[in-house]
Amino acid sequence: MKRFPVTLVVVALTLAACGGGTATPGASSSGGPSKVASIAAEVPSSVPTPIQIATDATYPPDESIDPTTGAIVGWDIDFGKAVCAVMGVVCTFNNVSFDNIIPQLTASNPRYLVSFSSFTPKPDREAKGIDFVSYYKAGEAWVVAASSNITVNSAADMCGHTIAVETGTTEEGDAWAYIGKQIGGSPMSGGKDNCTAAGKQDLKVSSFEKQTDANTALLSGRADIGFIDTQVAAQQAKQTGGKVKTTGQGCGVAAYGIALPKGSPLEKPVMDAVKYLIDKGYYTTILKNWGVLDGAIQSSDVKINDNTAITPACVPS
Repeated sequence: MKRFPVTLVVVALTLAACGGGTATPGASSSGGPSKVASIAAEVPSSVPTPIQIATDATYPPDESIDPTTGAIVGWDIDFGKAVCAVMGVVCTFNNVSFDNIIPQLTASNPRYLVSFSSFTPKPDREAKGIDFVSYYKAGEAWVVAASSNITVNSAADMCGHTIAVETGTTEEGDAWAYIGKQIGGSPMSGGKDNCTAAGKQDLKVSSFEKQTDANTALLSGRADIGFIDTQVAAQQAKQTGGKVKTTGQGCGVAAYGIALPKGSPLEKPVMDAVKYLIDKGYYTTILKNWGVLDGAIQSSDVKINDNTAITPACVPS
C-alpha cells in the first residue's frame, strides 16, 4: 500500500478492547511537530499505512482510555503521535493486552508494526525478536492502601505479602525472581529465595492481565502491595483520591524503549524522529504537560536495546 499523504484531520475510532484504536494524523495543527522531509524520506513506501501501533491502555499516565471519549490517551500516546507526525505518516493506536504485544509484533503476518507501551528493554524480550529505541527512563515502585501500615523501602519488604502486578511486566518477573522462581513458580536456575534466606515468609505474586485490575485488587484488599513503574505509582495515588499511597524510594531505574520487530524498516526513522523531538523541545513539552518530566532523557541517550541499569536493580543478582 502507498503511504497516505499527511492530513490534518483527526479520525477517532472507538472499537473493542483488543482491536480498539485511535487514529492520529501525520501532522499537528496546534503548534506541534510537523513532517520533517529528511526523516519522512527514510520511511519506505512499502510500509502499510495507517501504521498500526500497539499499546496496553491500562497504564496511566503513560497510556489509558479516556472514560468520556473512549480514546486512547497518555503522554506515551502524545509522544507516539509526534513521532508519526515527524515521519509524515498516519498512525493508529490500538489497545492490546501487554503480554500479547510482543507475540503480535513478531507474528509472521503482524497486525502491529510498532509499540509505545512503557516497555523496559530486556535481553529476554530482545531474544524474542524485538529491538527497542530508548526514549525515557523509569524505575519500579510500590503502592499500598492509604490505611496500610506497610512500608516498602526495598524488595525485601515485599516478603510475607501479596503483591499485585500486571502480567508480562518487569515487576511481575522481579517479584517472582526475588523468591528464586520464574514467572508462574517454576524454579529459576541459580535463583535464590531471598525471603526465606532472611527468615521471612515468602511473598505471593498475584498477576492480572490489566494494570487496572491489579489496581482494583489493591483497593479491595485482595493484595497488600502494588508493584508498578514510578510515574504510574504516583498517578495511581492521585487518581484514587488518596486511597492508595506510594511508599519507599523505588529501585531499578532503566530506559523505556519503543518496541519494533528486529530488522524493521521503521527503526531508523523512528530513532531519528525521537532525537529530533528531543532536540527541538517538543519532547519536553509533552512530558511537562503530563507531569512526567523526571524521566526525560537527552538525544544522546537514544539507543537501540539500552539494557544498562541507571540505579541498582530491585532483585539482587
